[in-house]
Amino acid sequence: MKKIIERYIYAVTKRLPENMREEVKEELNGNIHDMLSKDPTDEEIDKVLHELGHPRELARNYRGQDRYVISPLFYDDYIQVLKIVAIIFVAVSLVFGTFDAIIHVEATSVIGVIAEVFAKIISNSFSAFVNAFAWTTLIFWIIDYAVRNKKLPEWKLNDLPDLPSPKTTKISRVETLLGLVLGTAFSAVFIIFLVRYIDLVGIYENGVIVAQVFNPEVTNQFIVFFIISAVLGFNVSLMKLNFGEWRISLAIVYTAQELMSSILFIIFIRMENLILNEAFVKVGSYLDLAGDVVRSNFEKGVTGLTVFIIIVTIIDLISTWIKTLKHKKA
Repeated sequence: MKKIIERYIYAVTKRLPENMREEVKEELNGNIHDMLSKDPTDEEIDKVLHELGHPRELARNYRGQDRYVISPLFYDDYIQVLKIVAIIFVAVSLVFGTFDAIIHVEATSVIGVIAEVFAKIISNSFSAFVNAFAWTTLIFWIIDYAVRNKKLPEWKLNDLPDLPSPKTTKISRVETLLGLVLGTAFSAVFIIFLVRYIDLVGIYENGVIVAQVFNPEVTNQFIVFFIISAVLGFNVSLMKLNFGEWRISLAIVYTAQELMSSILFIIFIRMENLILNEAFVKVGSYLDLAGDVVRSNFEKGVTGLTVFIIIVTIIDLISTWIKTLKHKKA
């Protein structure tokens, strides 16, 4: 059991600076044996060591001061800055990562494109967050280390922060950032699909396309508008991350973006020649129906989808404005 005492002392001293270890070792060894009888039992040694406490805590007491990467003096500021820097880094990575995914996508199938784009964007976002964490932590550690154990400079009344604004509805930055990443990925996949793979969507027989579904002459007209809509949605997400709460200016921009994207998508799916007639005829041949009947049923489905989009958009915008204005009256 004697080795247990030595191991306990070592567990304490190994966490101390080298110039303290021998002195603490002798002092701690003496204290332990003073607390023990001349012929201590294993149970007595166990009791004494546990009375002294955890080796980590005892080492901290001998050290005389806590050690931090970021001390409590700067920790709150560190967390706030880290959130801002992480958002900036992720946003920038999303911009460049999306362009890279659109230009350099290598997959040849639709599923492959989706997987590749999502993998690139999520990987770039994670790398950006890690870089933001590393650089922010390093800079704050340098600042913290430079002023540690020094008197803080005199503060002035002008240095005091402004009072917070009246109650507002907060926006979850985590949810917004997640939505930004996924929304960007979906937009990139959709635009890549329109630009490069629209001709591959069709009805296949024995591995050969026998009826193309979409009309490229129609879809090509919308590519620019979908890019504009995606950019506007990206900017709205950045505004939500920046404000962190619903404001009238944000609600106005959000409303414009939602209306634009909803109207654009409704116009897109309701374009008369979006689906080629040969696709309706081919589907009808499988179902023993005339192509006109298949087209009529498809148009009814599009009408139902249009009504659904309108209802969801209206509910979302009403909810947004309620959240924006409910505290204004108070």
